[in-house]
Amino acid sequence: LLDVVAHGDKYEPVAGHAGVFVIFHDFKAGPGPFYDYCILGETAGRGLSLVVKKPGHDDAMVSAFLDFVRPRVGLAFDGRSHHKVPLPAPIGPFDHVLFCAPSLTAANHGGRLGRVFPIRDCEIGDEDTETFVEARIQGRNSMPSTTWDREPFPVIDLKFDLRRAHGFEEMGGRTSVREKTFKVYPRAMVERGLRLMPEADPGSVLEIRNYRRDVLKVTPEQPRTLDEADRFLSGPATTAS
Repeated sequence: LLDVVAHGDKYEPVAGHAGVFVIFHDFKAGPGPFYDYCILGETAGRGLSLVVKKPGHDDAMVSAFLDFVRPRVGLAFDGRSHHKVPLPAPIGPFDHVLFCAPSLTAANHGGRLGRVFPIRDCEIGDEDTETFVEARIQGRNSMPSTTWDREPFPVIDLKFDLRRAHGFEEMGGRTSVREKTFKVYPRAMVERGLRLMPEADPGSVLEIRNYRRDVLKVTPEQPRTLDEADRFLSGPATTAS
């Protein structure tokens, strides 16, 4: 595999981890400096890519992660698009691992290279399809999967119909804002919806769906706080340490 990936001749073996190689890219701009790991499978003809940005890189965390991943490289090549696998014990703030097949890897070198990275339970839905996972890791407001010192990035799917006959001042006088089907949104949109709800007319609704596909309903008659929404979205995974 190292013969076909970019800069393959510059990868160096990772001490204590047979079949694992790394190259450090000291970029001063753009993505910034990062470590690019190549985790080979048993045949060495295929493997997994693991990228960790330098600010959050920790040798002990990476070593524990590699110990778990190396024997399981084959999960990315068993015909499924992805596997969300619980860790036996948290590694830093993470309690699960996402193994991605080459179909979810931008540069997969003819189907030889998959992806892997640690996640919190709340960041990928247990029943997500390949399309949903692709959206979580590559689409709008995608997860910063290479940043290991990040805050929780829970699944946030929103559907809403907020109306105010006299117009929402925060929305420049707009009388309505709608999303008819669940779509991925950033946390800022949750905050905005919760702020607008006390001004909204009866019948307005904001529905928040989390990684378990449970739905929290917010109405003018039943408002919610941001703390309530965050607890609903993140669940117990945010307490892992």
